[in-house]
Amino acid sequence: MERQEVLEFVKRMRPTDHVILFYSNPEDKQLVLFTYLKAGLDQDEAAAYVGTQELPDEIRAAMKRFGIDVDSQERSGALRVVPYTEWYFKGGTFSIPRTMKFWRGLYDEVTVEGFRGLRVTGETACFFQKGMARELLEYEKSLHRVLEFPMTAICAYDSNLTAGEGTVELYLELIKSHSTVIFAGPQGAVVKSC
Repeated sequence: MERQEVLEFVKRMRPTDHVILFYSNPEDKQLVLFTYLKAGLDQDEAAAYVGTQELPDEIRAAMKRFGIDVDSQERSGALRVVPYTEWYFKGGTFSIPRTMKFWRGLYDEVTVEGFRGLRVTGETACFFQKGMARELLEYEKSLHRVLEFPMTAICAYDSNLTAGEGTVELYLELIKSHSTVIFAGPQGAVVKSC
């Protein structure tokens, strides 16, 4: 699949879609994730980005360069850029039930505010940096291949970090926990339904 077809795919994602993105550099990650989030914002959906590899202000600046009106979208409540320490590791520890409660609460909040849906993305580098790949896998499994409530999600994996885990089993289990996998790199991108 050509890069443009991948970008069209992420624009058309629907509620309950749970996709995994493997990327090798920040530019490819941003192209896919910002295209996905902007498509939702353009359709009156809310969007959330949980970042781990850049600070929220760095993510906001990159979004602005991409063409997202960050200031306006944040003022309206449509866009949230959150550091992982305030989402996955709030209070210093990771808890699957608490994280699930945060997602459900955010979905409920934005739909009450009148948004047509919620698109989220979460970077996962923090789990690998903390040696918590197994906990991350359990979290991904708890979300299920198809999400239980109607938000749309892309889970972003830096292949430079996941390669350090060294197990094919981990990759396979992560892929099986999602409905679709995207491999993005300098030579293009591939989408595969699982």
